[in-house]
Amino acid sequence: MACPVPPPGYGLTHAELVQKTPTIVLAKTIKITDKVVVFEVIENIKGQTEKEFFWRRSRIPKSVKHISTDFNRHIEPAFWSSSILVRRAPVSKGGMCNIAFTYELGEVYLVFRESWGHAHSNEIIKSKGDKWLAFVKESVVIGS
Repeated sequence: MACPVPPPGYGLTHAELVQKTPTIVLAKTIKITDKVVVFEVIENIKGQTEKEFFWRRSRIPKSVKHISTDFNRHIEPAFWSSSILVRRAPVSKGGMCNIAFTYELGEVYLVFRESWGHAHSNEIIKSKGDKWLAFVKESVVIGS
């Protein structure tokens, strides 16, 4: 079933997500509450942003078990499928169009700031050799 009002980024391909998102950062969580996640920017990959920023959209309370998967450094074929159902975070009470991201203090995420409705807009990055991180960086360079 389609979203009545899809959130920004919903349904984009990986390439479109990179192309259409003005601000993409590698950031570490430095504070997590039931209302907000605060990130510290490690690297601006596309665009510029403040050194710290907070995230309130599409998240579930920290009391819910954190899903810490990076799809084996994003090499698993399921991550690269065109299905919008492949995600590390569950669907929230808002249905298919509302992703309920979970976060862990101190983990690093690849954050697509303006495209929070995409299933891969807040992916965990556990290594510098991560395939998703490499794809995004290469796509930004090619698109410049």
